[in-house]
Formats: sequence, structure tokens, C-alpha cells
Amino acid sequence: MTLQIFIGDILMIEADIKAKIVLTGRETIKSGYRPAHLIGDYYTTGLHQYIGTDTLNKGEAVEGYITFISPEYYPKTLEIGDILEFYEGSKLVGNIQIIEIYNELLKRTCEQKMKVVDENNVR
Repeated sequence: MTLQIFIGDILMIEADIKAKIVLTGRETIKSGYRPAHLIGDYYTTGLHQYIGTDTLNKGEAVEGYITFISPEYYPKTLEIGDILEFYEGSKLVGNIQIIEIYNELLKRTCEQKMKVVDENNVR
């Protein structure tokens, strides 16, 4: 289930997550920005919609919603508190910290967490 965001009667986006978004490597970005997000070892485009502002300047942070394309390619990879980087090509532009996850397909399960721990403790 995703969060649906409307303006009047018009569906604007179905958000997958809510995040704190920090801009570090570019002067300004606007709502509607679509950078590549690194999720594990997979880059995916995400549409940003900022809360309370249309513009984010370098060094600032704002809460916003992100809708990813093709989440079926990286299921069960996210949990609240995760920090992801976002890019323009090879240039790091900023990062996000996940506050809420609306898309159940993306939520990391207990089994997935245990698998990560097991892989890190291989001797």
C-alpha cells in the first residue's frame, strides 16, 4: 500500500516512503526532482515531493515523499532509519533518511534482517 497524495481531486503521486532529505552536492533542487537512489547495489529513480516548500538549497534538509520506479526489483530492502544516497550520474547530490515506509513490498522483514546479520558474521 502506498500513500496517495492529492491536490484537489487530482492524484499527484503514490509515495513509497517519507524521508528527511538533505542536499549536499548541488546548489538547489525543486519538488519533482528525480535523482538516482542507491538501494543496496541497485540504482533506481525516485520522484521527490517536498513538504512545506518547493525548493531545497545546498546544506538544507526537508521532509518529503519519494516514489520509486520499479520497487519489484529491490523488494524487502528498506527499514525506518536507513540512510540512502542519491546521485546525478556519478555525482553524489545528497542523502535521505527513511522516516516512514508506505509500500509493504519495500519493508525489510525479520528474516531479511537475520540474513544480513548472518552474511556479516560468516567466519
